[in-house]
Amino acid sequence: MYRNNNFYRGIIYDLDGTLNLSTSYYSVYDDYFTSLLSKFLDKSLEETEKIVNLSLHNKTGLTSLIQSLKIDSSSFYNELSDIIPISSLIHRDEKLISIIETINNMNIVQAVCSNTGYGLISKILESMGIRRYFREIISSDETGLKPSPEPYIYTLNKLKINAVNCIYVGDRIKMEINTAKTLGMTTVFVKSYLMEEKNINYSNADYSIESVYEMPILLNNLLGGI
Repeated sequence: MYRNNNFYRGIIYDLDGTLNLSTSYYSVYDDYFTSLLSKFLDKSLEETEKIVNLSLHNKTGLTSLIQSLKIDSSSFYNELSDIIPISSLIHRDEKLISIIETINNMNIVQAVCSNTGYGLISKILESMGIRRYFREIISSDETGLKPSPEPYIYTLNKLKINAVNCIYVGDRIKMEINTAKTLGMTTVFVKSYLMEEKNINYSNADYSIESVYEMPILLNNLLGGI
C-alpha cells in the first residue's frame, strides 16, 4: 500500500522503557515505590516487598497492583513524584528534544500514553526537556490500563486521528504492541534493555528499532524524508 506524506498524522509513545531509559532512575524506582506503598498500606517494608514481588511475578503491573489494593493511583504517583529525585536521575536529552521537535514540524501530532500516573509522567518528561512538545499526555489517572484498548482509543480520540493514521512506539509486546496492532496502528517495537528477556519474539511488530533515536531514520523510510 502506498503511503504518502499525509498518511501518518500522529505518533503515540509509551514512556518507561521507550522514551525514558535512565538506568539511574530505574535502579532506585522499585525501592521508592515499595517504601511509599508500605506507607499507604501501613505494613512493614518486608510485607510490602512480598506483595510487590508477587505482583511482578504474576506480571500484573504496578499500577494494576495499586488499583487492586483500592489505593488512589493519582495520589500515589503524585506523592511518588515528590520523593523521587527525578531531576538528578533523569537529565535533559538534547538529541531527543531535536527529534521530537522535528517530528512536530512535520505536522505529525505526538502523545505519550502510559500506565503511570500523570504527576510522575509530567516530571519525567519535564526533566528530559520534551514535555511541551506533546499534544497529549495520557495517564492511568484518566483512562484504563494497557493492554486494554481503552487507553489507545482514548488517546486517538484526544488527538482526533484514526488508528490507521497513527504509529505506536513501545517496548512491550503483550502489554502494548499487540493491542495497538489489533486496533490498526502501525507498530514500532523499541528493544528496551528493561524488557529484553521478556521480548524474545518481537516479530508481531511492524518495525523494530534499538531506541527512539532511530525514529527519524524509520520515518524517512516510511514518509520519504524528513
